[in-house]
Amino acid sequence: MRARQLESALSANVDETFATPKQRLEQYPTNAALAAGVLHGARARGDVEGKFVVDLGCGTGILSVAATLCDAAVVVGVDVDEDALTRCAENLRAFEPALEVELVCGDVIDGSWTLGGRRMGRGGKRCDTVLMNPPFGAWRGGADVAFLRAAFKIADGAIYSLHKTSTRAHIEKVAKTRFHAREAEVLAQLKYDLPATYGHHREKSVEIAVDLWRFEPTPGAVIDDEALELELAHDASIDGLARDLSSKAHVRGGRGGGRRGGGRRGARGGRGK
Repeated sequence: MRARQLESALSANVDETFATPKQRLEQYPTNAALAAGVLHGARARGDVEGKFVVDLGCGTGILSVAATLCDAAVVVGVDVDEDALTRCAENLRAFEPALEVELVCGDVIDGSWTLGGRRMGRGGKRCDTVLMNPPFGAWRGGADVAFLRAAFKIADGAIYSLHKTSTRAHIEKVAKTRFHAREAEVLAQLKYDLPATYGHHREKSVEIAVDLWRFEPTPGAVIDDEALELELAHDASIDGLARDLSSKAHVRGGRGGGRRGGGRRGARGGRGK
């Protein structure tokens, strides 16, 4: 299936929107064009057809659907949100015959999920390829890196992930120094059109530049979880402080005197399928 055919099939059959989007999970829809772009890059490099593919933070399932249409041997979708998994199951049944994807409810970040009763990762089951559109980390600092860690722990072959272009240097550094990536390459810079989803959004949509990364894990590499947890905790505390200060500035700016608010408005934190 060509990229345009894949995009057309996704557009016609997949409802990528969240019935009850949850801001703490940074849930935003991944559109058909973006999903087709990810799969086109992965399939061209032999990382989909006949492979065991895991979609981390699958949301409404558009990447899982795309991987199945591109002839992956086994596809597993993992998400912590049961509402999103319900929508994902509906999208799978929209095809005739219904597509086969194993859906697992579990937290990608803390690794509290199993497949066939066994945990994925070191000493457990592993997959060939991971696909994901993770949180950008605007709501939960370090969530993007935490998703990457989860991917490196379970993938033997390749990881395809979307990250804001503005974080390119940081993502490359973390992948190579913390996760010991053998390869870390930006395959393309794409446009992610984020529709207004939450109450604080004032514009109908915001276009964000995102990088499509391909990472290749180093066999046998060990990730220092303790050191990384300290970094993620630091990122989360700084991010929380920034949100708190922004909120207070906005409130002060709205009190009389005709003063303008100094609050900073975030375009998006990230993720959705």
